[in-house]
Amino acid sequence: MTTATTTSPAALAAREEVKTRVDVTLGMILFIGSWTMAFGTLFLSFLVLRQRVGVWPPEGIALPSFPLASVATLLLVASSVGLHRAVKRWEAPDSTAKSGAREWRFGVGLGLAFAVLQGALWADLWAAGRLPQSGLYESLFYGLTWIHGLHVVVGLACLAWAWMGLASGRYGPHRLSTVSNIAIFWHFVDAVWIVLYLGFFVF
Repeated sequence: MTTATTTSPAALAAREEVKTRVDVTLGMILFIGSWTMAFGTLFLSFLVLRQRVGVWPPEGIALPSFPLASVATLLLVASSVGLHRAVKRWEAPDSTAKSGAREWRFGVGLGLAFAVLQGALWADLWAAGRLPQSGLYESLFYGLTWIHGLHVVVGLACLAWAWMGLASGRYGPHRLSTVSNIAIFWHFVDAVWIVLYLGFFVF
């Protein structure tokens, strides 16, 4: 004798939502994994090349502004914290579309401020006459930070797109997978910049 089990439409919808979130998150993990390998190769090349220089940074060259880079790093970390808090608010059982809106706007605003300061770092180095072809430090700095800057632009576009979706009601607690995975991508952008900051300004 078999016993038939029925599942309510609400339970099926919840199960489908969980599956959707898992699928989207898995896709983002694979995407970030591929870019992690790409950046890993770039970082390895960076380490090999800098080992050829007796002193790092090379003596007698104008370096980008350390205070400016430090402020930019703090802004980017704070931006990630804001996005993380927004997602956590939306994951609460009693959350609404407005629950994490303030934190999301905060994160996007700080991300824009970071992009401005990253551009100021390039302008600072350029004004000192240090061009990409000026030397090893400059070519590595411009090359790696330009690649990172491209990811910043893509990340900001995705953040703005999610913001518009949240404002229109397309995203929110009822449909959070896209928003949460855009935040994950931004955390990846954050992590890459921290490695660059340590490599060019600290060690």
